[in-house]
Parts: sequence; C-alpha cells; structure tokens
Amino acid sequence: MSRVATPPTTQPTATPPRHVPYEKIAQRAYEKWLKRGCAHGYDVQDWTEAENELKAEMSRTAPASNAYGRR
Repeated sequence: MSRVATPPTTQPTATPPRHVPYEKIAQRAYEKWLKRGCAHGYDVQDWTEAENELKAEMSRTAPASNAYGRR
C-alpha cells in the first residue's frame, strides 16, 4: 500500500513587510554616512541598508498574537 501526501488546502500567508517611518530610515542612513567618514556616493546604499536593517529589526521584535495577554 502506498501513501499519497495531499498538499495543504491553504497556502501559508507571509506577513507583509512593516512600514518603517521615513525619519528612522533617514537617521540610520545618516549614522552609516558618519561611520563611513562622511564619504559621498553611498547615499542609496546607506538608505537601502538602513531600511532593510530596520525592517529586519521590526520583524524580530513584532509582538505575537496576544492570545494570553487579554484583559
């Protein structure tokens, strides 16, 4: 007798990336620019890295569903 695996009926939903406030990205990109010694020509790289870092940080610290903490 062979077993057939049936695929799940619903696809897992990925959580959409959280919105990172412009000001936070700007601050992080500015810090990167300062750390680099105020070198010009890396603005897009700094911005992209700052945005990606902040999104990753937000996803790690996002609160889970509050099933147990209800009042």
